[in-house]
Amino acid sequence: MVQLANRRPLAARLILMLLAMAILVLGYQWGNQYQRRHAEPPTISGVLLRPPLAAPEFALEDALGRPFDRARLGADWTLLAFGSLADASGQRALQRLIETRNRLADRPEIAGALRLVLIDGGADRARARDFSRLSPALDIVSGPPEARAPLAALGDDTDAGSTPILVFAPGARLLAILPGTAAGATLAADLAALHAAAPALLAETP
Repeated sequence: MVQLANRRPLAARLILMLLAMAILVLGYQWGNQYQRRHAEPPTISGVLLRPPLAAPEFALEDALGRPFDRARLGADWTLLAFGSLADASGQRALQRLIETRNRLADRPEIAGALRLVLIDGGADRARARDFSRLSPALDIVSGPPEARAPLAALGDDTDAGSTPILVFAPGARLLAILPGTAAGATLAADLAALHAAAPALLAETP
């Protein structure tokens, strides 16, 4: 049997193959983006911010006197709380932060990239150094009221007895505000849900 020669030149066949591959790749990417945009938002105990809110510029100091600013806040996932270590409000907030991270011990991909930050209204650096030894992931930072104001405006209401916990994703983007009164297990579950949904949530723009 005589086989007919392929009349299409090699260059044309290669172009058709490349076009077919490009269509497959574009279709896959579009499908992923569509699913992310239309995925159900995570259910959490607090308030989910959509789109995420960029953290303001601020200038505080940690317990060792080193600058703590927006750049340090944006390096990892961060749980940030408010309170004074001089009274029960700050100590409860600190305990809740550490408990939440401990609850994520079986999720090293989350716990390993999680920073804990307490904005200490008491501003006693010696006391802050003592408490900061409780966890290597902990930063206790302080500054005068005007320096704390940009972050406090995001949710600090300790004078009214409310101690919210702010969840910042990498890039210093405020993703959620969680109730400081929730149990550590609840807060850990909230953070795990936010971490899983982060690609879609962080892709949203104002």
